[in-house]
Amino acid sequence: MANTRSSTVSVRLTPTVKRQLNRLSKSTGRSANFLVADAITIYVQEQQRQLESIRRGIGELDAGHYIPHESMKAWLLSLGSDHELPPPKCVCGKVHDEPIS
Repeated sequence: MANTRSSTVSVRLTPTVKRQLNRLSKSTGRSANFLVADAITIYVQEQQRQLESIRRGIGELDAGHYIPHESMKAWLLSLGSDHELPPPKCVCGKVHDEPIS
């Protein structure tokens, strides 16, 4: 890993996962420790990204920027029909081409 400063964490794995990890380690030429650390790094980054996205979405809701569920549902159900509805608008009345930040 790029960062030489690290700490040890103990992880319990089922025997099946441990065997799979060892096989993956051998087939990739990477140590099991590298694979576990890489997987945890990717998992933590993804969780942080998801939480930030949720926080932004809640901020948009709190600021009054959303489309009511029923309006969106009616529009989606009309797509491809003879009576297609225009896209629903934000309750704030503004047109948002880009996500609110």
